[in-house]
Amino acid sequence: MGQSKDVFYLRHALELCKSGSRIPVESVEALIAGDASVEPILVDLVRSRAVREDAWGPLWAIVTLGERRSLAGLAAILEAARSDNDIVHEGVEFALSRFGVAAVEPTLAFLRDNPGLDGRVHLYSALARSRDRRALDYLIRQLRLDEDCMGAIAWALAETRDPKSVAALEMITARFGPRDPELVEALEAAVNPPAEEAPPAEDWRSHWTWLDEECAETAEEAAEPATTAAEEEGEGPTFLPRCYDVRCPVCRSEMEYDTSDGTVKVTQARNERRAS
Repeated sequence: MGQSKDVFYLRHALELCKSGSRIPVESVEALIAGDASVEPILVDLVRSRAVREDAWGPLWAIVTLGERRSLAGLAAILEAARSDNDIVHEGVEFALSRFGVAAVEPTLAFLRDNPGLDGRVHLYSALARSRDRRALDYLIRQLRLDEDCMGAIAWALAETRDPKSVAALEMITARFGPRDPELVEALEAAVNPPAEEAPPAEDWRSHWTWLDEECAETAEEAAEPATTAAEEEGEGPTFLPRCYDVRCPVCRSEMEYDTSDGTVKVTQARNERRAS
């Protein structure tokens, strides 16, 4: 008896939860190739409590939605920028860069509604990669207004080689350059770019390969009971068992998936949700 399409998608979505930092290539590829019915499952995973608990499942769901250029998932990708996890922020930037100009207006609106966001430098970088005029003009304004991120914005604009952006870098460097060498370096890179051509857009697997390498190098250490400094400080995803909030694509009941033992518990049945 063959499995239904929805169960097939759910199985791969749960694999995203279990994979840890090991790149779940087979599952991500299967979900990228899926039809539109897979996107609500991925959006639920991105918005799961797990994104606040430094787990890996939401990161791989963000990557998958980005590769699908999922407009239905764009809001969830942006919302993940509210987390305090740097790797999730990098995932958001990488995913947004896949949308190109289509992500510019939603990203600008999100930044307006969420000022002072910790992960905003990654949103700035995604805007710069779009090369969209609205995005670049916004970054030029932020170069003056967001002093905490001035260096990061300068580098993002420098990489565009946009004449108006370079002119803005020259003005800001003339004012702040003596006390901020990073501005001088960014301007130099914009005016005298490296001779080699920019590499083509990275394949998603190539971009995240370092996680696989890091996982292999630290596999033995991860098996030891000693607590790492990252775990003590709460920085970065961990390998601790996690519970993920998912919704069954067949009956639409809300469930809790425990990666420690593989059990699934229904937390709210479909008929209960209707009654409420």
